[in-house]
Amino acid sequence: MKRTILRRMLLACLLILAASALTFALVAAAPGNVAALIAERAAGPGADAEMITRIGNELGLHDPLPTRYGRWLASALAGDFGISLRTGKPISQEFAARIPMTAALLAGGGVLAFVLSITLGIAGAVSNGGFMDRFLHAFSLIGASTPNFFVAALLVIVFSVMLGWVPTFGTSGLTSWLLPWVTIALFPASVLSRVVRVNLQEAMSRPFATTGFAKGYTRTQVLLREALPNIAIPFLTTFGAQFTLMIIGSIVVETVFALRGVGAFFIEAIRFRDFIGMQSVLLLFVVFFVMVNFIVDMICIVVDPRMRRARGA
Repeated sequence: MKRTILRRMLLACLLILAASALTFALVAAAPGNVAALIAERAAGPGADAEMITRIGNELGLHDPLPTRYGRWLASALAGDFGISLRTGKPISQEFAARIPMTAALLAGGGVLAFVLSITLGIAGAVSNGGFMDRFLHAFSLIGASTPNFFVAALLVIVFSVMLGWVPTFGTSGLTSWLLPWVTIALFPASVLSRVVRVNLQEAMSRPFATTGFAKGYTRTQVLLREALPNIAIPFLTTFGAQFTLMIIGSIVVETVFALRGVGAFFIEAIRFRDFIGMQSVLLLFVVFFVMVNFIVDMICIVVDPRMRRARGA
């Protein structure tokens, strides 16, 4: 068990290292000159080539790419992500102010997606070909096919503008979080509900389900007592993948609902060509992706004894 955890931790570190190197190289290869941007914002149109060269030397922009990457990664590990070209503030301060906002969005959306997917999946399995099953199938297809920005606009028009039930943007209270949570949870909930529905159908054809029926259980009882625990692993792995993708959805949701989170900061960094900000946010995204998958993997090993035996063999 300990060896498995250590092996997975080592793999996670290597993934973070490889992905961070790739994102750093991609951002470094993007068109634009950081030194020119800094000089232009410091001296305006009067910035000359000498000033740009001096700033580039001070920042080490003329060093080889591996040297720059090593220096940047070492600073990031120490909590120093550099200074944002757009705001002029340390990016660590921006993260400290914005990560709680994004965390609240992801936590609420994740809980909602988890509850909705289980509920809709079980309801479809109980109906088993009936009207509710077909309705939920169609609902899931629509939810998984509709982009976040369209869902957000539709919810704002209906529930904020027409009905006036919730605010259109901001974080003035719990009600102001409802539309962002629903928007970011709709896609993963739709996908996960189909995962639950299909895996429950497959589990109901196994011998333990037949044994449950032989004991006199109803279909609902067999679903909840026998089939549902057996779909835990495929559900958890898919939930982990969908939860990591929600960080991408937060870029759109935070922008639409004027939430000052990391996703909104990333959009602002792209708009103002803040290369240092983009690199920092991408590194944060990479760490988030890898850590969520690592945690889900550990939960699966703890939940399912077969995985412990298989990995320990």
